[in-house]
Amino acid sequence: MLRSMSMTPYDHLTLRAEDISCSKDGLYADYDSDCREYVKCLGGAVKGRYTCGPERVFSEVAGACVFKRRQPCVRRICAPGDATAYAAPGTACRHYYRCDNGTAIEHACPSGAWFDLDRQACTRGAGTCYEPLCTGLPDGNYPDSSHECRRRLECRGSELHTVASCVGGSCAKSCPPPRSAAIPLPAGDADFCSDEFCSSLCHQAEDGAYADRSTGCREYFVCESKRVIRRGVCEPSHLFTGRGCEPASEAYCPPPARSPCFNRPDGLYRDWRDCFSWFDCRRERVIARGSCDPGLVFDGARCVPPETFTCEGPQHSPECVGLPSGTYQDLETNCTRYYHCEGSLRTTLACPLGKVYDGVRCSPTERYLCPSLDKNSCYGRPDGRYRASDSGCRGYYVCVNGEKAVYACPVGQVFDGEACVSAELGVCPIEDYSCTGLSDGYHAEIESSCHRYFYCEGGDRIATLSCLGGKIFDGHACVDQSRHECGAPPKNTIENGGEYCERDGFFVQQGTDCKRYYFCVTGVRTRLTCPTGQLFNGQLCVPRTQYTCPG
Repeated sequence: MLRSMSMTPYDHLTLRAEDISCSKDGLYADYDSDCREYVKCLGGAVKGRYTCGPERVFSEVAGACVFKRRQPCVRRICAPGDATAYAAPGTACRHYYRCDNGTAIEHACPSGAWFDLDRQACTRGAGTCYEPLCTGLPDGNYPDSSHECRRRLECRGSELHTVASCVGGSCAKSCPPPRSAAIPLPAGDADFCSDEFCSSLCHQAEDGAYADRSTGCREYFVCESKRVIRRGVCEPSHLFTGRGCEPASEAYCPPPARSPCFNRPDGLYRDWRDCFSWFDCRRERVIARGSCDPGLVFDGARCVPPETFTCEGPQHSPECVGLPSGTYQDLETNCTRYYHCEGSLRTTLACPLGKVYDGVRCSPTERYLCPSLDKNSCYGRPDGRYRASDSGCRGYYVCVNGEKAVYACPVGQVFDGEACVSAELGVCPIEDYSCTGLSDGYHAEIESSCHRYFYCEGGDRIATLSCLGGKIFDGHACVDQSRHECGAPPKNTIENGGEYCERDGFFVQQGTDCKRYYFCVTGVRTRLTCPTGQLFNGQLCVPRTQYTCPG
């Protein structure tokens, strides 16, 4: 629990409020006024000071005054020479700021993306955001374990007041684990790689992060066990080098080495340059390119009249800026339309009457519910905080301009519909034990045949998500049902069972109905047995009522 932490504040470190330095033109919050005021910088000097209305504060990323509840007022200080990007506190990693010549410039990630500190960019994929907290801490300065101690926190009255990066990139000789002064939150989703090109990126790659050379290294992907588990886009003027997104002037991008036909069956495919071009794949090579006759469009298989297949674009769209190249649901049309992004260019397509785009293909409306119509969706819902109907009482979500971000109350507190309060009998109307005995992180929901998955933290269910296009959750990502058996332990919990272990870790002992397991250390196998009435779920022994052994 956060309240039982033993941490020593850095009493010798002080963060003093200073006059606003206009190193870059723009609008900036005055943190000494708790963000109720802001200034306009122009030509290196303050040219105006303004005040927000009642119950409003200034948001630098929005460039306007917003409701106080939507925008935490946390001062951000950049160390001299620091050019690192950091997650903005209080935003569930949906916003980040980059230090530029001593000024913190805030950015917002695209819809569905979150800031990945390691990659220094917004990314798509299921992950964990560590939100720094000062709850229960005496006033003082502490290393920010949520950011590997690259910055420090100033706490006042159990509230986070300031975050400041440190000279040299480290604020402590040894950094405590992230959970010591931060709360883990689910970020992103596991269903972000629907088209054939994306799903093929890691088929011949070792685990690690790679630049997508077909995009000029503006985009990147992360591989694990031959699967794409992350995708992201560097901010303008940055390229991905393998270490992370770096200034383009310091990065080199080799020419593309991958054919658009890589890992695709023979046949015709759409060329996203326009609505009427295509290319022909044979043995993973492009053998021909062509276009439809004037007045016709390509529907993915053949050239047809435009009245039988809707295709509009491509045209520049702000909705595509920052999104990895790929195809997305159009929530404004309740998924009756969908669109493809290539850089900032958007091509819009439509499903036939009676069908909606499920993230992979057009499916009958009776077989798929568009996320915009889900009862816990933020689409069309007023800004505010809401309790999810399919999670425990610690979890809640915040809607801002139709965008959804998941948060969690500290351990020992629950969300009462307005705020986090002490857990008392009767405050929480939901009794949920689905996370009892499970490790923190994402788990498949067996009751939905793995079409849904949920995030556990401290034994509580914080959020529930769904896979698209009939896919199922395999413990890491949403995959085709042919690639995973629902309820089966992850493949990394099984090894060859030979005389010596092939890798370290915990593994199910085959043929024991999950009653026995073993762990491997430096090639030596140690066998263990679960207590009576329990089964090994790939991580630990749990009551048999909470886990079904595959087979």
